[in-house]
Amino acid sequence: MKYVIFHQDADDSYMNTVENFAGAYANTQTVDIYFKSATDKLGYDKVICACTNGEEDRAIEELANAMTINSSIIVVADDVNSVYACQNITGVTSITLGAIGQVKPVIEGKYDGSNDDIGGTAHNMTFSNKHSGAIVNVPATTATSTITLPSSPVTGFNLRFVSSADSSAHTTTIAGAFHGITDQNGSLVEHTGTTSAVIAASDFKLGDFFEVTYDGNIFHIEGIFDTASSLAVS
Repeated sequence: MKYVIFHQDADDSYMNTVENFAGAYANTQTVDIYFKSATDKLGYDKVICACTNGEEDRAIEELANAMTINSSIIVVADDVNSVYACQNITGVTSITLGAIGQVKPVIEGKYDGSNDDIGGTAHNMTFSNKHSGAIVNVPATTATSTITLPSSPVTGFNLRFVSSADSSAHTTTIAGAFHGITDQNGSLVEHTGTTSAVIAASDFKLGDFFEVTYDGNIFHIEGIFDTASSLAVS
């Protein structure tokens, strides 16, 4: 039996077995590592490690390689002694025991092109199939902006966009063919269109959200907006 060990601090360490490893997910500068729980048979344990920006894919590969080495004790990350089994895993961010349920990844949306993981340029966020299933925190717009979905989405691709700040006096356009229904200030609005969905200027308020799901032919869109006439599909 092989054991993996993580030290976040001298009095904050975690150990489990390779056999209890349940998968890992790499997002921007982090790797979430899951294990069958050591404390709760219905839950899971999660260790979040920091990793080199832009090398998240390498970090996942290095983690897999580390857990297959010929050793019964594998120290994946030791922040106390600065020892790391993976070149691109640089530290332990958090250790969570006995978490229940499934966790959705969260993407910090950036309109300035600074988030290398989601791509895009100034005033644009570009998503690919690898981002499916995530929650996207959408910042305030600073100019007319666009959200670009995959040009060849896999069936079942989905994202949930949540406003993390009131938008400014600029529109946001999401190109694509959409159908669905949204609640806008208490009124249900049906949507059908083949060009784009547009959020009106100043109308994506803190806490508003919308979800898109690709059904194999078209994007289904749904959501809740605090302001009337917030989103229109054409």
